[in-house]
Amino acid sequence: MNLPADPSGIALVLGGGGSKGSYEIGALEALERLSIRAGALYGVSVGALNAVLYMKGDLPAARELWDGLRITDLYTEESLPTLKRALEILDHPKKLAELLAKPAPVNLDVSPFEALLRREVPEEALRGCGLSFGLLTTKVNGLVRDERMLDAMAPGSLIDWLMASAAAFPAFPLRTIDGEAHADGGFCDNVPVGMALRHGARHVIAFDIGSHRCHTQYDARPDVTYIRASRPLGGLLDFCPERADFNRRLGMNDTLRAFGALRGFTFSFDPGDLRQRRGQAADFLRVVSLIEAGMQPSLAFLPNRNSLAPFTSLLTGHMGRPGDETDWLLSACELCAELAELSPLPVYTLRTLADALREALPLARGMQAASGDMGSLLGLQHRAKGEPQKALPDRKLAVCALYSLLKKSGMDFPLAAQAASSFPREFLCALTLVFLL
Repeated sequence: MNLPADPSGIALVLGGGGSKGSYEIGALEALERLSIRAGALYGVSVGALNAVLYMKGDLPAARELWDGLRITDLYTEESLPTLKRALEILDHPKKLAELLAKPAPVNLDVSPFEALLRREVPEEALRGCGLSFGLLTTKVNGLVRDERMLDAMAPGSLIDWLMASAAAFPAFPLRTIDGEAHADGGFCDNVPVGMALRHGARHVIAFDIGSHRCHTQYDARPDVTYIRASRPLGGLLDFCPERADFNRRLGMNDTLRAFGALRGFTFSFDPGDLRQRRGQAADFLRVVSLIEAGMQPSLAFLPNRNSLAPFTSLLTGHMGRPGDETDWLLSACELCAELAELSPLPVYTLRTLADALREALPLARGMQAASGDMGSLLGLQHRAKGEPQKALPDRKLAVCALYSLLKKSGMDFPLAAQAASSFPREFLCALTLVFLL
């Protein structure tokens, strides 16, 4: 990835998402670690707040702020019963649009949040910091976007505009500025990449933390790095230290992967370790190819030959893009990690991943099961022709049993081919364990 050498050509776009904004602090820490600096920032809702925290030049303080945030830093205690009903409406866009068309006052007191902004946002210093900043709101009259740059805001009005951009009505009261009511900018565009491009950015780094992906049109653009959280980030107002720490660490890992400092897709791996494992990755891909080749029938005019390459479908589907031999091995490793319910937060080597899998999977029980009736364990016996395959009652145990058989006999055990075609994900995980453990 070739970024402009001059930071003035790089813009950061920080999306909205309430308490999920802790993810963006980790992402900004990753950019700092990579020595990637931006000359302009654009934000929506909590993304606008994170942008001004970045502009202050003290990410450790921003991290400390997020670690300590509670729901009562946004709302008074008396507002909390009303808030629950308001949040339910946010999940119904049609009803929400009707409410915004004829908005009524909401009985929510967000004075704690405004007080927090006035403590944390030094407007005068930000205006002189040398960075460009803009945010997005939604004008309630007409429900249209309103893009505002800091240098075009009246002196002393930045807090008003930050409150307006975060006004997720009806869970947050509308903000009136110069007689015009404004709502959360995310109602128009939760990740305003276009705003950054219109203001001259040569490369945009965007962070999407919303419940639903905001854009797909930028995925193939060489001038946009679009980073979407690889895991769910919790609810809109899920403020607690544990969630903030998880989201922040995930944001750092996702960003380091996006710029090649880590490898992987939804888990993170040490690229230095993987460079020493290229031969192992090539061997893995070769074995997968040989097994799939053995599953190909000789009949002509088959309607769907993709189903005869189930491992390829699983691995490429998980990758979401073309990859090299190492990517194929990592894709398989991540399927194993998901099965074992491993944490996505550590940076793994193949050795530490193997250790974690040994601890999480019932390998000893799998060895015992492998010496028994595998057909019953996998549900492959006594099934009428055409009857759909039932789900495995214990996927972890089945994978460990298949691993034990593959390690002992390769593909030369009864029901091997049937297991591979009936349960390709579990079989692929077992095969991956053979290479890892």
